[in-house]
Amino acid sequence: MKLKTILTTTLVLLAGQAMAVDPSATLNRNWSEYTGTQTLGNNKVQDNASAYWILESTGTWMGQAVNSWFVFWDPRSSSQLKGSISFDQDILFVHDDKAELRATASFGKAGMSYDYSNNKVGLEGIDKSNTSWSGNTLTLKWDANNPGDHIRVMTAVPEPGTYAMFAGGLLALGFVARRRRAD
Repeated sequence: MKLKTILTTTLVLLAGQAMAVDPSATLNRNWSEYTGTQTLGNNKVQDNASAYWILESTGTWMGQAVNSWFVFWDPRSSSQLKGSISFDQDILFVHDDKAELRATASFGKAGMSYDYSNNKVGLEGIDKSNTSWSGNTLTLKWDANNPGDHIRVMTAVPEPGTYAMFAGGLLALGFVARRRRAD
């Protein structure tokens, strides 16, 4: 009976909000989760050393379940950021200009403030053309100045069947371990 309770609890937990894995990056700058409290956008953070990401929320966009990530490079002075960022799931949408960022603002992280008032918020010109993605990898070369570069990346959310397969594997491992202890 204990095993059944553990399996049921595991399935309930896994069926909740999808747990996303932190994105990894190979960049010419530091890469970390943003935990500050400054308003985002419009050159508020001003950090030449680091580019940042925020896991904002999980929701539905264009009929697909998505995890929303805010990725930004907001240097104090003109600088370049280049390299690649890998997410745990395929990239479905990249919102990279003021209109798109505003249209997807409901995905913003609760308690975080965003400033989309500058007409150049997002990506502009060459930064837009130097940003691409394939599968789960975003490749970029950004020349940021005021107000920096900001995008919202939406990745797939694992299907519930993935969780069921994972739980089934855990169950099988549990049975094997139990049989070995009984022998």
